[in-house]
Amino acid sequence: MKKVLLAVAGILVMAGAIIFYSEFRTVNFVDAFLANPEELADKVHGVTIWGEGDDDVSFEALATFNPTNENYDEILAALSEWEVKRTLFQEIDYTNLYKLDIANNAQPMNPFDIKVTSDGMMNIHGKEYKLVSGSSIEELIDMAK
Repeated sequence: MKKVLLAVAGILVMAGAIIFYSEFRTVNFVDAFLANPEELADKVHGVTIWGEGDDDVSFEALATFNPTNENYDEILAALSEWEVKRTLFQEIDYTNLYKLDIANNAQPMNPFDIKVTSDGMMNIHGKEYKLVSGSSIEELIDMAK
C-alpha cells in the first residue's frame, strides 16, 4: 500500500512539474496573446503606444502604426521577435507605464490592451510577463519618429 501511495504522489509531482514548466517557460510575445501566431498579420490592424500624460491619470499617444505607415512591417517584426517569460511573485511598477493597444481585426471594438513598463514587465490577459529578449518599448517608440 505504501508503494502505491508513493507512486501516486510521484505521478502527481511529475504532472505538476510539467504543467508549471509549460506555463512559465520563455515564449514568443505573439504566442502569449494570440492562439495562432501565424495570424498576426491578419488579426492586427494597427498598433498604438500610449504613455502617461502630464496629469499622471490620462494617457497620450506616443506612437501610432497603421498598415499605411512605411514602418508598420518593422513594428510587427519587432513584436514578433519579443521573447517573454511568465513571472511568479513579481509585481509590476505602475509608476512608469506604457499601454500597447493592438487593434484587432476580428473585434475592432476590443483591442488587445497590454501594459508595459520601461523595465520590460508586462501584463498580458491579467498575467505578468518579463521581456527576455527583443527591442525595448522606448526603441519601438523611436521607430515612429
